[in-house]
Amino acid sequence: MLNEKERREIQEMEKSGISVVAIDSQGKVEHATGSLEGGPYCDGCSVLRLLPDPDPTDWFRDGDLKAVCLEVNGVIAGALERPSEYTNILKPLYCPKLGRELMEE
Repeated sequence: MLNEKERREIQEMEKSGISVVAIDSQGKVEHATGSLEGGPYCDGCSVLRLLPDPDPTDWFRDGDLKAVCLEVNGVIAGALERPSEYTNILKPLYCPKLGRELMEE
């Protein structure tokens, strides 16, 4: 949860034209400039988590993240490097919020 100081800092940055993505310690997107809550993107979803995505063969990019859906217990997107990629994660076809389920077929 963002505190008042962090909210003011985010507002100042957005007024300056800087896009902001705030991720809490659990990997949940707390705030995203231009976030499309609902719609075709996952960034407004309460079950989305951004977690570290280490790649043992890719030693020079340690900051990669992966998008994990806790509802289906699966990875939606991997190798996310930039904050703009954190907010443009399309809902998968099996998204439970869209009324679809993941099948084993």
